[in-house]
Amino acid sequence: MALNLVLFQPQPVTVLTVKKAPKFLARLTASDLSKLAVGSLERTVMLNASGGIIGTVIAVRTETDTCELFLYGDKADVREAWIRQVSAAFDAEIEGRHLCGFLYAGEMPVDAAKTTPNTAKEESEISFLNLRWIQLVTGPEANIKALHENLTAAGAQAGAQEGLDALRILAKEPAEGLEFDENTSPLECGFEDVLDFSDPERIFIGRALTEARFKAGGYDRMHLVAFETAFDPALLVDVPMIVMGDTGYQLTSIARIPDIPLTAGLVRLPYTVNVGEHVAADVKTDPRSYCEKALVVDAQV
Repeated sequence: MALNLVLFQPQPVTVLTVKKAPKFLARLTASDLSKLAVGSLERTVMLNASGGIIGTVIAVRTETDTCELFLYGDKADVREAWIRQVSAAFDAEIEGRHLCGFLYAGEMPVDAAKTTPNTAKEESEISFLNLRWIQLVTGPEANIKALHENLTAAGAQAGAQEGLDALRILAKEPAEGLEFDENTSPLECGFEDVLDFSDPERIFIGRALTEARFKAGGYDRMHLVAFETAFDPALLVDVPMIVMGDTGYQLTSIARIPDIPLTAGLVRLPYTVNVGEHVAADVKTDPRSYCEKALVVDAQV
């Protein structure tokens, strides 16, 4: 019997263990990691002094005084270097491990993998992280590759990049190089949920400008849009746009959703736009798709 499981390719994962360094963690991320319960995780961001995004990090509270910071994907080495640079000002000790991991969707036949969204478990040096829209398993390279091979032999399916992109887009999960870079405010690209200004004493890097912009309002926000007519992004001859008045807003990510007739994408739109609105779309494909509208929708997780 085939498993209800899709596996993506193994990749390097860096894990940084931070112990007894609350001031360093308070400075490092835009969210307040002191609020994380043991066994919980949070996908958060690190900012530069001007409020631009250095990169994302997955923080897991493993003990009351210990956090593990998981880094994977493009520029993980850059993010690690930034973390170590910030830690030097606090004399915070960081233990680093370079491991292996893979993303997966579905149910893994392993008890430790039975997690709820935004929680993590560890068993026999293998960590299972439920990131809400996708799951990540990490550990020593030999163990992870053996697990990947065994699950594949048991009937798990091999995931394609297009499928991973579709899951990410439906979850409104921003990607570096597409939705954000070091000049992008977290308010504009889908990270507003991680910003925590509740403690006036917690001055995280980039707080001043980000909080001022938050209080001023009127900034663009990232939205998920579903096009009224499904089309294959491979047929596009130009980047699709959502049109508001005389202004066109280019999509930053787009995918045809597998198994259902739907094309969806991420786009930054004016603050006046709300979920549930129909908006004009400019879609150019060859052959023509006759798609002229899109619907602004909530994240589909």
